[in-house]
Amino acid sequence: MRKTYLCLALLALILPVVALASVDTGEGTLSVEDGRGKINLQARGGVIGRIDRGTLTVYDTTPTDANFPVVTGADEPEFFVAGNGVRYRGSGIRFRIVGGGFKLVIQARGIDLSVVGKGSGFIEGDTLEPGVYSLNGADCRKNRASCDDLPDPGIRFKLGAPEKGTP
Repeated sequence: MRKTYLCLALLALILPVVALASVDTGEGTLSVEDGRGKINLQARGGVIGRIDRGTLTVYDTTPTDANFPVVTGADEPEFFVAGNGVRYRGSGIRFRIVGGGFKLVIQARGIDLSVVGKGSGFIEGDTLEPGVYSLNGADCRKNRASCDDLPDPGIRFKLGAPEKGTP
């Protein structure tokens, strides 16, 4: 009986260390709050978001894995034959992609987005009430003042930690 408790105690000590070791330190974050404009993102990781009104196109760049995009609240989706893409239109669209690779093309109002992963993209805000964003930094939902307005004209960005030797 003591051996069982000892094994369980050791397992309880080892599991957190193994879990921390599996996190990739090179991942970056993108946070968008009440955005109005365009966002193109190609990454590997996870994204959770919603748009008040507009279009969302999702490409699953790793279609053979066990992870698949979940999209709710959209009108009838439009399927593309080439590139594994699906376009969604409407109001109150919510989406979640966790694990695997994906490409998102968003043109909408009321974009709320949280991304963790590695990749690159393009972001551009409307000239009128563009919303705010943070790249590899603050959570705009929690601290909007620490975020910047979506840029107009748009900018390209890299999602992830900088390479060694760069600030």
